[in-house]
Amino acid sequence: MNNSNIDKETYDKLLGALEGMKEMTQKAQAKRELKIWSEISVPITIKDALARLSKDDLSIIRRRLDIKGASQLKKGDLIELLSSKIPFALEKQCMYMDQEQYNLIKRIIRNGGYMEEPKLTANQLNYFRDIGILYTGTFDGKRIIALPEEIVQNQFLQENHKPLIAICRRNTEWIKLTQGLLYYYGTLTIVELQSLLEKYTNGPVQLSDYLSVIEQAVSYYEQIRMDKTGFSNIRVFDPEKVILEHKMRKDVEFFPYSKEQILRAGEVDYIERNDSYLQFVHFLTQNYEMTKQEADDIVSECVYATNIGEGPNEIVKFLQSRIELPTLESLRDTMDMLVNLMNHTKQWVLKGYTPKELSAHKQQFTQVLPKNKDNIIDFTTKKKIGRNDPCPCGSNKKFKKCCGR
Repeated sequence: MNNSNIDKETYDKLLGALEGMKEMTQKAQAKRELKIWSEISVPITIKDALARLSKDDLSIIRRRLDIKGASQLKKGDLIELLSSKIPFALEKQCMYMDQEQYNLIKRIIRNGGYMEEPKLTANQLNYFRDIGILYTGTFDGKRIIALPEEIVQNQFLQENHKPLIAICRRNTEWIKLTQGLLYYYGTLTIVELQSLLEKYTNGPVQLSDYLSVIEQAVSYYEQIRMDKTGFSNIRVFDPEKVILEHKMRKDVEFFPYSKEQILRAGEVDYIERNDSYLQFVHFLTQNYEMTKQEADDIVSECVYATNIGEGPNEIVKFLQSRIELPTLESLRDTMDMLVNLMNHTKQWVLKGYTPKELSAHKQQFTQVLPKNKDNIIDFTTKKKIGRNDPCPCGSNKKFKKCCGR
C-alpha cells in the first residue's frame, strides 16, 4: 500500500468521523427538542417545573440566581432549594427586565398562567428558563410557555407596579441606546458608553445597575458582545482594532446622531438603508435575475465588509461569487455602485462617520473613494492613477483605454 492510498484511507476515515459527529449532534439536538416540548400539566408548581429539567439545567439556574454553597447537592435537594429561592429572587430579576420581557410575563398571567408559544427564539426561551421563571411544554397538542403558580400569584406581578414599570422603561431605553450606539460605533469602552448614555438620557447612569441590565440583554437579544475591551456590536470580530482606530482619531468626536436615530438603530436586526444602499439594491435587481430580498442581502454584506475593513477589491471578489461580471463594462458599473456605497457607509473605525462626511470635516480618514474619473485612486496601492498607467482592474491596458474612458 503506497502513501497516496494511506492518505486516501485517512481522509475517508476523517470524513466518516465528521459525518458521525454531525449525526450525533443532530440526534442530541432532536432529543433536547423533545424534552423541551414534552407533555406538561398546567397549572404547574415551581417544584414540578424544575423536576422536568436536567441537573445541568438546574445548575445554570443556581448560578444565574447567584446561590452559593449548593454545587454539590443532588438533583432532588437542588430542586427543593431552588423552589424556595426562585420566588424571593423574582423581584430582583424583574428589575433587570425591559418592557418586552415584562409585558410577556403580564400577558401570561392575564391568560391564566400559560399561553401558546409566542415567536421567541430558542435563546429567549432559555433566558427565562435559566432564571427559573418560564417553562416550556406541550399541552392539549399545542406548544405552550407556562409560569409556575407561585409566580402567577405573586403580588409583585399581580398589580400594575408603577415603580417597576418605570424601571422597565428605563431599561428598555438603556438597551436600545446601547445597541444603537454599537451599531454605529462598533466598539465602545464602558467609560465611553456611560458618557454617551448620560448625554442621551440627560441624567446620571448608575454603572452597576446599567451593567446588570445589559448583561441580561446580552443573553436575551444577542446583539452585544462583552469582553475586556468593553462592549461591541455582535458582528465586530476585532474590537481592539476598532478601539485603536478610534484612538487614532482622538481629535474627532463621535458622529452626533440624534437620540431618535440611535434608538431606531437599537432595534434588533436594524439596517440603515440610505440612498446609496437602495440604489445598489435597485441596480442589482435591474441587471441580474434576483429578488429584492436577495439583492438586499448582498448589499448588506457589502456594508458589513466595509465596516470590518475590507477594501473594494476584496468586496468585488465577494460580489463575483454571487453575480456574474462577464464584461469590463459590467465590472465598471458594479464598481461604481460599490464605491458609492462605501463612500456613504457609516463606519465603525470612523466613529460613525461616512468617508464623505469625514472628508467634509477635513479630518484624516482611511480610504478616499472619489467618483471623478480624473482623480482615481488605486485601492491596493492607495496612489493616484495616471491616464497612461496600467488599469487597476487587471486588464493590462492603459487606464485611459480601459476604465478611464
